[in-house]
Amino acid sequence: MADVRVQAAGIIGLEIKWASGAVDVVVVDDGTCDAIELTETASRPLFEGQHMRWRVVGGTLEIDYGSWLECMMVWRKDLEVRIPRAYASVFERMTIDGASGSYRVRGVGCGTLRLKLASGKIDVQQVAAHALSVDVASGQVSASGRFEDSVAVHAASGKAWIACDGVCPRTIDADIASGLVSVAVPKDSGFTVSIDKASGSFNSTFPLTQNGSTYMTGDGSANVSAHLASGEFRMDASN
Repeated sequence: MADVRVQAAGIIGLEIKWASGAVDVVVVDDGTCDAIELTETASRPLFEGQHMRWRVVGGTLEIDYGSWLECMMVWRKDLEVRIPRAYASVFERMTIDGASGSYRVRGVGCGTLRLKLASGKIDVQQVAAHALSVDVASGQVSASGRFEDSVAVHAASGKAWIACDGVCPRTIDADIASGLVSVAVPKDSGFTVSIDKASGSFNSTFPLTQNGSTYMTGDGSANVSAHLASGEFRMDASN
């Protein structure tokens, strides 16, 4: 086990790049805590070259899994990031970049949230971001929260479920090579969907009027576009 404390004041960005294992980003209520705490655990003792790497650059806390070559002998490393609640919504940007494994984020707020997954699973809940960007090569990404401005999803082969709470984003863009992208927005939302597809399907639980490859519901104010080589794109009503 390795523990690191980084002063939270002045940190406006968080970037995590992890290779395998589990990453858990949580918000803690300890009012006396003014540091972001990083705890790395492994199934066996770590040598110096096998520990995670971290640094602060331009106000961004960057956390890296460490050397692949050195860490191959560890089999699994997990990371917990604990953020004091007083600092949990001041981030301008947050990035989770996972090669494989399981990633969980709870209760944070930021300007831009970027989720990138090669394989494995990302689960994000109770977050708020002006813009959400998801890039999934393989595996599964699930994100729920308030995304006011934009949601952009690229799926090479995999699945992404996005649940937008409270408000429909102004723009939604999906680029699907194969797999599934599902976006749920409040049931009173109005949006216009433009579909460009070679193959695949578009489905929705909303009542839609169709004009060629364009679909509309309500006042049609939000702009939704989807490009499908294959796979499925869905627009559904959130609970």
